[in-house]
Amino acid sequence: MTTFSTDSDCHGGPDPSRKRFADTRRHLVFHPQYQTDLPAYGLNQPFALDRGAMVLRRLTMELGQTPAYETPRPLERQQVTRVHTEAYLESLTQSSTWLEIFELKEELDALGRLPGAVKPFHTILDDFLLKAGGTLLSARKAIAGGMCANLGGGYHHAFPDQGRGFCAINDVAITVHEILREKLAERVMVVDVDFHQGDGTARCLAGRKDVYTFSIHSHEGWPEEKSVSNKDIAVAEKDQARYLEMLQDGLAASVQEFQPDFVLLVDGSDAYEKDVLPGTKFLKLPLSVMQKRSEFIIDLFAERKTPLSLVFAGGYGPDVWEVHYHTVRQLLARSGVTFGAAARIT
Repeated sequence: MTTFSTDSDCHGGPDPSRKRFADTRRHLVFHPQYQTDLPAYGLNQPFALDRGAMVLRRLTMELGQTPAYETPRPLERQQVTRVHTEAYLESLTQSSTWLEIFELKEELDALGRLPGAVKPFHTILDDFLLKAGGTLLSARKAIAGGMCANLGGGYHHAFPDQGRGFCAINDVAITVHEILREKLAERVMVVDVDFHQGDGTARCLAGRKDVYTFSIHSHEGWPEEKSVSNKDIAVAEKDQARYLEMLQDGLAASVQEFQPDFVLLVDGSDAYEKDVLPGTKFLKLPLSVMQKRSEFIIDLFAERKTPLSLVFAGGYGPDVWEVHYHTVRQLLARSGVTFGAAARIT
């Protein structure tokens, strides 16, 4: 049964016996349960490979010890319903709703299980609530300490009354609501660099004067019908050589216009050329471009001393973790974590 708990916890990760590892605890949020057991739910999609664990493994190679991190607790029901309707949240207790979110046609058994599954489909909500709790915890830690990464989350396609595109609850919008409600920030910017437009986030946060939604995404890619962000940059396949230029010019202008005091980065990796989702064929960017993207965004807000938190969002296949690794590594480096000379994936 799905349970709602308190929204954060302050334990987890290895005991930080050296200063630089203690520092990483201030800047990383993760939980071993982030790795969703897809076969248990009868799923075989490539979206939930454990990118967070892969990033930690690579950081361990560089630092010589597993980085310390804090673990979250699941979101509370009240927090979720500040963005989503009660009727929609109640529908998430029915496995049939999850068939629609995951765009599946299979038949469910009497217990709400997919063929070959051992767990009812609707119980996957627990995984979403935990990772969404990590998004909120990471934002709070960033505001307190400069920058923080949730090594998961980023369900930016969920609308107030509907989930889709593998996204059930919009942890980005929920976190923005909570941060503003708690008066931890006054002007929040969402910077979404996923291949797909952050359509659900734009819809959930529409009309707020204290929020600015920025999305750079594929012009041709899903969703066919886009929402309206404060700033949308739709990159056509023929223009992908200008991707970095379009990002840098657009984001710099948006920051100058809005002057945020907190930023939530939706660091989708699905524009990477090694992404395996057929629908991402319109943008195939090399790792060098993705790395420059990470450095530009992290450096921009580090130099402005604007607190920044990130989530992973989309990324499909065994190699996309490389993009998130570069972003997290840059975040840690700008937060004072020392790395050796041998570092980057090329």
